[in-house]
Amino acid sequence: MKPPKNNGQQAIIKKLNELYIQTRRKYLLQLPDNYIALNRDKMANVFSLNDGLLARHLNGMNTYGIFNGNTVNKFITFDVDFADDETMARWATLKLIDVLVSEFRIFRGDIHVSLSGSKGYHVELFFDRPIAAEAAEQFYHKVLAKLPEFSERNIEFRPTWGQGVKLPLGIHQRTRRRCWFCDNETLEPIKSFDYVLTIEPMDANIILDAVIELTDEQAEEFAEIVRSTDTSITIVDTSKALQKARRILDAGRLTASGTRHITTFTLACFFNSQGFDRAEAVEAIMEVLLNTPRDYFSKGSTPAFWRKETERLVNYAFDKDLTLGNADKQITIYKSEILAVLNVGTFRQKQLAYAMLVTSKRYGRVFYLTVNTAMKMIGTTSRQTVQNGIDKLVEVGFVEYVRKGEVDHAKSKELGRVSYKPNKYRLLIDKPAKGEKSIETNGNQDLVDVAYLLCTEDEIKSVVKRYEFVNRWAR
Repeated sequence: MKPPKNNGQQAIIKKLNELYIQTRRKYLLQLPDNYIALNRDKMANVFSLNDGLLARHLNGMNTYGIFNGNTVNKFITFDVDFADDETMARWATLKLIDVLVSEFRIFRGDIHVSLSGSKGYHVELFFDRPIAAEAAEQFYHKVLAKLPEFSERNIEFRPTWGQGVKLPLGIHQRTRRRCWFCDNETLEPIKSFDYVLTIEPMDANIILDAVIELTDEQAEEFAEIVRSTDTSITIVDTSKALQKARRILDAGRLTASGTRHITTFTLACFFNSQGFDRAEAVEAIMEVLLNTPRDYFSKGSTPAFWRKETERLVNYAFDKDLTLGNADKQITIYKSEILAVLNVGTFRQKQLAYAMLVTSKRYGRVFYLTVNTAMKMIGTTSRQTVQNGIDKLVEVGFVEYVRKGEVDHAKSKELGRVSYKPNKYRLLIDKPAKGEKSIETNGNQDLVDVAYLLCTEDEIKSVVKRYEFVNRWAR
């Protein structure tokens, strides 16, 4: 069957947008042997996933897949795949549908099945409003627990921010089969593009009610995640979430009531971005929560509960490697800033100064830095090298301590030994002059390369020692 044209195709594209598309800046392109992820924030010359590309998908010219909205899902796909065993895939799909109907009271008309294009199936539920990605995944695990004969390898959860799912109605690039929707009782293909027009999203509360026994606080905060998330943004909100993290860390406490969950999640991603280990991230978040007036929390909410939830969300963010997206953010480095870096002590100390400069541009003039993170930044295994470097940068006025050596009493009591909160620093170098020479970089270029882009060899020689220039800078 040929794809519809003109107005008929536009109606189908509109429905695909309504049901599936949660971000346009990051998506999948299927090739005959694999998929590639395209991301406008990280790749030059990548188009957004627009209606023209969806038309190419329907016409079989290209095949695309999509990701979730990072912190939210507007649908769930159960990706049933048994390699080349089509009989097992068929049985598992029918068994899954039966469990959704009998155990979770999902109306059969709200369950939509499509061919994967190989020998598997996609079983999908669409929601009348986005739900927290965490809640969607919890629902998936609840369903899978009712199917002990199958594993996560056979029935996978899609889409996530890291793992996308192919859109239906396109052509599988290896098998060249059309990915039709199917009758959810017989699994016979429905060879009509118009089927998608009949799909109506189901009540999201049916999923949320099945997830966990939510406390009032958790239910409110899951709703807050959805309210505060713009699903057109392709990472954990590069700008807004980062600004929110900065405001909270500057204030040292929650800045609005009823936001513990989303704040914890945002800060977990922030600290993962900055290279904290899990324990450091948990303690930094708990410091914020414990400094917050109790009337900002729901009645009956306790510090023990906050810690348990903080550990869970930190583990989730670190396991999924969720960040605020600033690790590859384009930043501007000015000539005067590099000269300030070159004027500090040893080459290692210059490297540390440059790493701090980049960190401040990504996360603000006041920033956290742990010794472990700094060791990774400059490629050393010596904690003493880092501490000596920090002392030197403070001595020459490159940075200052905003917080240093502050004992974390709660953690110390828990561990039975003295434990310190992560240090905070403020960059002290002068702001660049207007019109000053600068370059744009993602911060991954090394100090030597950046210095040569902004300074002449003679300028570098004038501020570094001769033996250092010969060993580290000569080209």
